[in-house]
Amino acid sequence: MKEKRLFKFGVLALSIVLIACTGGSAEAGCPEKDGREINVVATTPMIGEFVSQVGGDNINLTVLMPAEADPHTYDPAPQDAGAIADADLVFYTGLKYEPAALIKLLENSACSAEVLAEVGESVFPIEFKEGGHDDHDEEGHDDHDEEGHDDHAGHDHGAYDPHFWFDPNRVAYAAEYIESKLVEFDPSNTSEYQAAGKAYVTELKSLVSQVSELISTVPSQNRKLITTHESLGYLEAKFGLEVLSTIIPSVDSANEISPSQLVGVIDIIEDNNIKVIFIEAEAPSVYAETIVAETGIKAVEGLWVETLKEGQSYPEFLFDAVELIVENLRNTD
Repeated sequence: MKEKRLFKFGVLALSIVLIACTGGSAEAGCPEKDGREINVVATTPMIGEFVSQVGGDNINLTVLMPAEADPHTYDPAPQDAGAIADADLVFYTGLKYEPAALIKLLENSACSAEVLAEVGESVFPIEFKEGGHDDHDEEGHDDHDEEGHDDHAGHDHGAYDPHFWFDPNRVAYAAEYIESKLVEFDPSNTSEYQAAGKAYVTELKSLVSQVSELISTVPSQNRKLITTHESLGYLEAKFGLEVLSTIIPSVDSANEISPSQLVGVIDIIEDNNIKVIFIEAEAPSVYAETIVAETGIKAVEGLWVETLKEGQSYPEFLFDAVELIVENLRNTD
């Protein structure tokens, strides 16, 4: 732990040096565009995918985190500070999703606070179940207006679920927000951003019916599941699956749980006759082995919930996850 703290301190110190060398400090102002492609940074491969779909060839995109890395536990790399300092726009998930060290690096390295764009606030996020609000649905969020959306700024975002990519409609909100920021910073390419954004939103909307059709093949009594941590709230709210419990009741996939919490999960499995538990690929839980041994439940591995694999598109990510869930829930009587 001491070595990790020293590394993070070193990264932040290096960011100050790099900012001074590149002229990217807030005092110096952000670099002029001068007809060049705008430099855009995305923190995660998922956010990078959404930005790429809207920005296309008009942007020079850098994604900080590598594919298949767990975003919750990512340690900033020394070169990240330079990329952030040179960026005209920085898109990040927000809602306390990225590690604190990375958020600090964004704040310290960006040439201006205005270049930082929090995508999660734009999607009308739902609250975690542990916050006592598990009844949000898409229809309720469609009723939000711009003024109501701004009210989210007064809340503790730790209460909101950042895994919005399990609802394509909310990814469409994100795409629209990304489009608006790109147009704001690069108005000369407005028509191209708007055309790309409109096409992507159309594609995203079509995913909703496809996912619904897949999940409809699971008998209603079988649409209950257990996962590693709270990551499928949007899939539950939008498509009718029921996440009865998670091993780790937190956004932090590295969290630990108490013996009483572990017993509680086991009780839920036995009381509801749950047959499978889904183990997330990015952060498999050490507690899963105990749960399997105690209950005889089937452990299904390979559920990706946080990030993209190398070369994977967002629709491929979504269908891979949903198909894995559907295949293992369909015949669990």
